[in-house]
Amino acid sequence: MTGRGPDRAALNTYRIETERLVLEVPSESDAPALFSLVGGDDRQEVTSGLIWDGPDEISETIGFIHQAQTERYGESGFHWAIRDRTGSTTGSPGIAIGMISARPSDQPGRGDVGYWLGKPYWGNGIMREALTAVLDLCFGELNQVKVEAEIFTTNSRSKALVERLGMQLEGTIRSSHLKRGEWVDAHVYGILRAEWTALRSS
Repeated sequence: MTGRGPDRAALNTYRIETERLVLEVPSESDAPALFSLVGGDDRQEVTSGLIWDGPDEISETIGFIHQAQTERYGESGFHWAIRDRTGSTTGSPGIAIGMISARPSDQPGRGDVGYWLGKPYWGNGIMREALTAVLDLCFGELNQVKVEAEIFTTNSRSKALVERLGMQLEGTIRSSHLKRGEWVDAHVYGILRAEWTALRSS
């Protein structure tokens, strides 16, 4: 394996199943569920760790879904809806409860991940399960050599998540993003394919 990553012209055709979840390209029918989680009453908390502040209208969510369906890897990456596969978490099998993405870098074989989860589902290991599956894909079929995550220094939940999965803190970007009128710092975490392979086989 050369570690040059996926074809930048590729569409996202990947569907991933885990014990509790299905990760697949979102459909327009997911828009109401996703919008209610990221644009509803919990918007402030759900988006506090995101560069993006969430949608003002459901049309924005629909637009993002269309983007996820049609854009190539090299344009914006691969995006998956996180679904409750069996209904054990929500009582509604197949409902979308968040999003997770694998995005390209300017260097072939490197990429980063981003994600969000509806607040009602925090604290149940959902994102750990989803991110583990995406990292398996990144270092397997997507042929990447390194995956990174940029996380606001104030986002303790997300930092704890990537650290549990073996990502290492590589540095801090000061005044990384303008968030709600204030400049915030971000930590950069990374993990190499060899490190991930060793962790998964231990």
